Amino acid sequence: MRLLYDLFFLVFSVLYFPYLLVKGKAHRDFLQKFGFLPKSVTSLTGSVWIHAVSVGEAVLAAKLSAGLKKRFPDVPVIVSTTTQTGNDMIHKSGKGILDAVFYYPLDMSHIVSRVVKLLRPRLYVMIETELWPNLLEELHSRSVPVVLVNGRISDASFTNYRKIGFVTRRILGCIGCFCMQSERDAVKIKRLGAPAEKVFVTGNMKFDEGETPAGTSGLSREYLGFGKDDKIIVAGSTHFPEERSIIDVYKNLKREQGDLRLILAPRHVERVDAVRTYVERSGLSYNYFSDILGKDKAPPAGCDILLVDTIGHLKDLYGIATVVFIGGSLVRKGGQNPIEAARWGKAVVFGPHMSNFREVADVFLENEAAVRVKDVPQFERELKKLLSDPGRKDRMARSAREVIERNSGAIGRTVEKIEQYI
Repeated sequence: MRLLYDLFFLVFSVLYFPYLLVKGKAHRDFLQKFGFLPKSVTSLTGSVWIHAVSVGEAVLAAKLSAGLKKRFPDVPVIVSTTTQTGNDMIHKSGKGILDAVFYYPLDMSHIVSRVVKLLRPRLYVMIETELWPNLLEELHSRSVPVVLVNGRISDASFTNYRKIGFVTRRILGCIGCFCMQSERDAVKIKRLGAPAEKVFVTGNMKFDEGETPAGTSGLSREYLGFGKDDKIIVAGSTHFPEERSIIDVYKNLKREQGDLRLILAPRHVERVDAVRTYVERSGLSYNYFSDILGKDKAPPAGCDILLVDTIGHLKDLYGIATVVFIGGSLVRKGGQNPIEAARWGKAVVFGPHMSNFREVADVFLENEAAVRVKDVPQFERELKKLLSDPGRKDRMARSAREVIERNSGAIGRTVEKIEQYI
């Protein structure tokens, strides 16, 4: 089984490596993926090893690490990431908390065997459902406990895992504790073969993410070059071709509401120049956020659209929004997490494609804390209603804050489950 998987992974890696070179993703720390770790990592034997795939999970890893460090200050906590953006984020959000950060090894048996032998962790914690067979079997063979936290199973993943049920059951057998986001996720993981007595519903840790209260982000409308009474739409984590639709909708609405502004943040910042071309074709004025950030003097007033070309600032930009649109939901990308916007007490709008955050989206809809639209025309109509009806907008904002308050505490419950393995 391992031989076949290794062969598949090897073929995939050989084909994928040229892509990484072309895209400039084969960075200087790339050798860490092959098990060549610095001494600053390998010297921390007996650590709690937390794996966070990318940016969102990296922020959660820092929060979880802080909770563990409070209870076990002498136990080293190390975090691995898959992506460079995740690595950058954990260095930023985990500063002063974590003992080391490194890149996750490629899931080939000889590589993961080397890494586990070097690290000798006392516990492995994976955030969300990141099931790598070779690593999990290697940990299991060395009696290293494995805990899945903030676990979720999308409908697509559930279908795919069921197709290879015999493999899935074997992998799940390597995990000692499943901390799932919701009862629905718990049911799915049990149907896939997880022992019922090892499955717990601890909640979604992302409800605990970002404790910053509204008004303290350090950003203001004036700092960004907007008027203090301007209405601002923040479209966060957008994907192609959503930006074209959003810009067209904004242009239509601006004809009736001259004080309307748009902050547009593509999910992948490398696409910001492509998005700029849509803005230029529309005849609207724009500024780059990076040209403003850190400068004492704001740009001249009158900019229609602010293009966000940095990582890690979107959650603060939500704080100055009038209405927030959640990107990746008007196209089939599964949406993004609406919690960061709701934490600020903002009216939230998203499209029909929120499969990656369905449980969270359902909670907001059930409590009238968000609006779901089926297509672009309805998106324009709902935005117009919210911008023209402050009472409705404020009611949604209050409901959003209440949803956050009721669902907080998942990190604490998760730490309690992890404690027994340390």
